[in-house]
Amino acid sequence: MKRFGQKLKTLPAILPSGGWPALGAAAGFAALCAALLWGRLCSLPFDDLEFVARMPWALLAGVFAGTAALLLALCLVWENAKPLFYALPGGCAAFALLLSLALPGEILFALGLCVPLWLCLKWTTEHSAPPQIKMPNSNTDITIYIAIGLFLAFTGMVSYFSIIRYRSYNATNFDLGIFAQMFESMRHTGQALTTLERNAPLNHFAVHCSPFYYLLLPFYWLAPRVETLLALQAAGVGAGVFAIRAIARRLGCSRNTTIAACLLYLGHPGIALGCIYDFHENKFLAVLLLWTVYFLLEKKLWPTLLFAALTLSVKEDAAIYIAALGLYALLGGRKEWKEHDKKLRFLFAGLLIGMSAAWFFAAAALIRRHGGEVMVSRLRNYYLPGEGGQGFADVVKVLLSNPGYMIKEVFTREKTEFLLWMLLPLGFAPLAQKRGSRWLLLLPLLAINLLSNYDYQHSVKYQYTFGSAALLLVLAIWALRDMAPALRRRILLISLCACLLTTVPVFHERVRFYQLSWSAYRAQYTGADAALAALPREAEITATTFFCPRLSGRAAPVYMFPNYYGPSRVTEYLVCQEEDFEMFEGLEEFLDQHYTLLHETSFARIYLADWAFAEQIQEEKT
Repeated sequence: MKRFGQKLKTLPAILPSGGWPALGAAAGFAALCAALLWGRLCSLPFDDLEFVARMPWALLAGVFAGTAALLLALCLVWENAKPLFYALPGGCAAFALLLSLALPGEILFALGLCVPLWLCLKWTTEHSAPPQIKMPNSNTDITIYIAIGLFLAFTGMVSYFSIIRYRSYNATNFDLGIFAQMFESMRHTGQALTTLERNAPLNHFAVHCSPFYYLLLPFYWLAPRVETLLALQAAGVGAGVFAIRAIARRLGCSRNTTIAACLLYLGHPGIALGCIYDFHENKFLAVLLLWTVYFLLEKKLWPTLLFAALTLSVKEDAAIYIAALGLYALLGGRKEWKEHDKKLRFLFAGLLIGMSAAWFFAAAALIRRHGGEVMVSRLRNYYLPGEGGQGFADVVKVLLSNPGYMIKEVFTREKTEFLLWMLLPLGFAPLAQKRGSRWLLLLPLLAINLLSNYDYQHSVKYQYTFGSAALLLVLAIWALRDMAPALRRRILLISLCACLLTTVPVFHERVRFYQLSWSAYRAQYTGADAALAALPREAEITATTFFCPRLSGRAAPVYMFPNYYGPSRVTEYLVCQEEDFEMFEGLEEFLDQHYTLLHETSFARIYLADWAFAEQIQEEKT
């Protein structure tokens, strides 16, 4: 006891200034975490005041006192305040994560949770360096092994949940059924033909010019399954971690900053949330664009042009990303290039801008050749009155002549929340640039995500954020490199915490639903698979959206109900489920007019067209 008393006398010297309030805050967060866990066990959400009315105050007091005593004991044993430096931000982060899991998808709520986190991190970094992972002293760059581990974990997890989503009939025609059918056509004919995309025979290049798909075709040819496409997509997105690592090392970032950048890439909601939504070429933009940036920083001409060409091959509007890099090299790269490299800088800039312009016009011509038009209609909010004001030139005219209108269209509530989704997980670091010319890399964010009023383009749950998120992360790495060490550590920690608060709740909610659905109804899904496989392969089928991906591998045409581009097709068979009658208006009337129920499982209903049913009866009589 005497020795313990002597130890207690050293506490004032051990605890730093503000140590006692920090101790109380850490114990308080532990008590609040216990309260939230208790509420979850009792099915009491924290935003219901009944939660407070039934609060077990004795439990909270016990957890508070026990945590405070434990932390004090650890401080005495270690003879320093390190336990507080771990416990305070850790307890606050755990408390914030538990709250965010209860309200997933609420970005303003996540922003509010970051306020106490920032204060805790500020106290920690002001009184001591935050906990750091000590790397072994070696000539080997351990970040490559960490990047490999992160890539394998990400690819495995995303592949698994994407496949579970597909097998549990949660994947949709847009955008898995159309591409699964397209790849099957490419495997047999070499042409990107679909009937599901516009409910009529069509080459996908009439909608989007994406020759990049042919680079994926050999993998699909080896394993012609929808699961192959989903695994390829997961690997393509995950592979961006290697490019992020290379960029961070090229910019002179430390190993810890490089590892944090890799985690930010894989954990950013603009990357992690959309990667399990069906299949889309836009998701390959991140890895290709990041390698283009890396080789541009390395001033290696041919690799830069190669990856710029690969980026452009993803889609016609990929030109905006390469043009932004070219503009940066032209207008903002003066200090990045030595004087004797001036001609080389103009060569890079000219080639990148020239490639992007040439590709856009060539892709637009190819789309017109296949009978389509570039989707300028997604910028219809900038169309001028009258029939003549609906072209790309008129959109440009509005943007240049009336910036006030553009600002009004960009800074809406939904798009402001989208900006929070994109910037909060990076600690707003992309906006802290010492050189204003780097802001040119924000042009794709404006052009692709913010100008249009098409809801999907300013949502992190879909495919339109991958290129913009990649460039934002590059800007964040640049800004972090230029910051003072203490501020850099603080920004990195708050960014990692913000990724947890924004990505984990939404990702967890979605994959938990897919997993529960697969576990609970696996037998029903298997029965539906067997029923669909038994349909004649030469018969044309109409199906609702959740059945289209499972029918996409058929040789005969498959169409979707409802048809958004004309009257719905009456084919030999129609496949739907009971829930579709509430989801799709007019389905019941359509069935009554044209179909007779042929077969029903616990999940799927298969109808036969009346004319086919009559023919079948006649054949049986004959």
